[in-house]
Amino acid sequence: MCQQLIISLQLLIMKTFTKLLLPLLILAMPLVRAQSTYVIAPSAEFTIKGTSNVHDWDETIQKATGNGSFSMNDDGSMNILSVQVTIQCIDIKSTHGSIMDNKTYEALKAEKNPTITYKLLSPVNNINPSTAGTSIAAKGQVTIAGVTKAIDLQVKVQSGSAGSLIFEGSKTLKMTDFGVSPPTAFMGAMKVGDEVVVKFKATMLPR
Repeated sequence: MCQQLIISLQLLIMKTFTKLLLPLLILAMPLVRAQSTYVIAPSAEFTIKGTSNVHDWDETIQKATGNGSFSMNDDGSMNILSVQVTIQCIDIKSTHGSIMDNKTYEALKAEKNPTITYKLLSPVNNINPSTAGTSIAAKGQVTIAGVTKAIDLQVKVQSGSAGSLIFEGSKTLKMTDFGVSPPTAFMGAMKVGDEVVVKFKATMLPR
């Protein structure tokens, strides 16, 4: 009889505890809506700017592909869960013509490593994008000429029309960090500097 009473009391306590605790746990959980996939729009702008002992130079990346996974929180903020970007080396074009293009492909070892890639490594949570833009810190990795390095980016995120998101930023990189020898031309008379500045402005559209 006593044992049955103890069991009954235990069950009553568990039911009461569950009724009280479960609502609190639900309220404490961040409410996250379903994930959405975005893709990079064809209008994305990527440029590479560098120096040499003769003149400054710049190259344009004519095409970039990529996608990202995003989620919206109940308070209206956004989480960036993943981003991947791929650039074909042959889509890098110089304002100084095919000689510079070929030197670039050779330096990037494009025949063996035809792509340059970026991947976000850590989610960025609770972002509040607006038309004015907000700055975020993104931790990722970039692979150039077959060498992968961690990279930290400061990126401005803006909300665009039709649910689009606009990402803009720049990063200074050293070619030699990726095993890339700065190109030379004209029998070594022109020597390119080691540092380059990569600038980007890319719109991502909901799929």
